[in-house]
Amino acid sequence: MELIIMDKNNPRAWGLRSKVWLEIGGHPVMGEGRMAMLQAIHRHGSIINASRETGISYRKIRGAIRDMEKVIGRPLVKAYRGGGEGGGAVLTEDAHALIDSFRRFAAGLQQEADARFQKNFK
Repeated sequence: MELIIMDKNNPRAWGLRSKVWLEIGGHPVMGEGRMAMLQAIHRHGSIINASRETGISYRKIRGAIRDMEKVIGRPLVKAYRGGGEGGGAVLTEDAHALIDSFRRFAAGLQQEADARFQKNFK
């Protein structure tokens, strides 16, 4: 007997959602949220403006950066204080490499998860 889990005539659509993040020694390093924070810093050249865009407090972004840098032992963001022209922030090469690697990894993982979902539930 076959168990029918999903009925194509049922208006409720099933879907797959998952989260993935990288960690070292149980400490999170990179996930979708942290990647979004770093990408916003890169776009705006500013932690404050990244905070405004993402809706994440400046303090939380600074704390996440500090935690990531502490765990991996390398700087990811170079922030500088303003003066007359204001301050800013730029991502290091290590931050760009981490974002690129995580993006490729997560995309491949999502494709694999989608394929397995289709195979097992549709």
